[in-house]
Amino acid sequence: MKYFIEAALFALYCQRPEPPRAQEDEILISLPNKKIPAILYTPKNTPKGTILAVNGLAYLGNKDPRFAAVCKSACAVGYTVISPLLKEVTEFKIEKETIDTIREMILAVSSDPNYSPKGKISYIAPSFSGSMGLIAASAPEVKGRLESILTIGAYCNVQSTLDYVMTSPEGDEYGRMILLYNFIKFQMGENREIESALKACVMDGSYGRDSLELPSVLESIKPANRKIFENLRDDPEYRLEIWKKIVENAGKKASFLKDLEVEDKLNSISCSISVVHGLGDKVVPPQQAVRIAECLEKDKVRLILTPLISHGDVGISLKTIPKIFDLINGFAFFFKQIGRSRFSSAQKRDPESVAA
Repeated sequence: MKYFIEAALFALYCQRPEPPRAQEDEILISLPNKKIPAILYTPKNTPKGTILAVNGLAYLGNKDPRFAAVCKSACAVGYTVISPLLKEVTEFKIEKETIDTIREMILAVSSDPNYSPKGKISYIAPSFSGSMGLIAASAPEVKGRLESILTIGAYCNVQSTLDYVMTSPEGDEYGRMILLYNFIKFQMGENREIESALKACVMDGSYGRDSLELPSVLESIKPANRKIFENLRDDPEYRLEIWKKIVENAGKKASFLKDLEVEDKLNSISCSISVVHGLGDKVVPPQQAVRIAECLEKDKVRLILTPLISHGDVGISLKTIPKIFDLINGFAFFFKQIGRSRFSSAQKRDPESVAA
């Protein structure tokens, strides 16, 4: 029951107009070849555990108020939260190197007694960052370093997810533009004008943008490139043909589909996973969450499909109380795994006092 209450408070804090206050400090996470800036959220009392929280593709990065609210809410229920700033994520770039960075951050933070006295941490992330975290968690060197994972709107099979976004009439335009911005080079080479138009389109659709950039970009590029951009955005048949060529060419030139695949790596993850997914997600269809759960042992996963959230979101309206029970249970499963590890650590340190 205590984990359900903890999860209920977490959900409540996430949906408040003003998130809980938390002590915030700027830190650097030292990796083998670089340092990653991060925000450290420290709870008032002795931490129950440490959570590495990585935001999704977002212009404001770890300072996006929506994701900062998630971090502050987890901190308010007793956890140390570290939220890194990944430059490529703020630039909407989907790269294999991000997986390597997440893996290195898990190892670095879990090895630092200042942030993780137990030598273990947990992981929260939405969307592509959630899936990349799952891939990072499958690395042999990460085994035993993670206590629990919470993904929100993560994909399982990268090919079918990308195809859905690019070809389905219900696919999200914002998601399509992000994918085209990342992968158009596999069809058209380095066309900076088209890439700049795609990026401007993505930026204009981002949370926290005050002005539109796309109109001026379209005025500045060649008419032929402007026409290509408009066709990519507005013509489904043209876009499908281009996407087919992108996938075909990428298979010859790069291994990005294999690098970003989650499905074939899930059986290598040793910790428990809470898989939360919005039923109305138009970027990553909910079938992807079902597939993640199917690939894992039943006692290691909690699948929550809910109408209460959108893609990669955590905000909840209290008007939906009749349907909130399952969602809170999903969060509770995540926190419970951290609690089990905490109890196990205490038992090892002082078996007599625990037994008493």
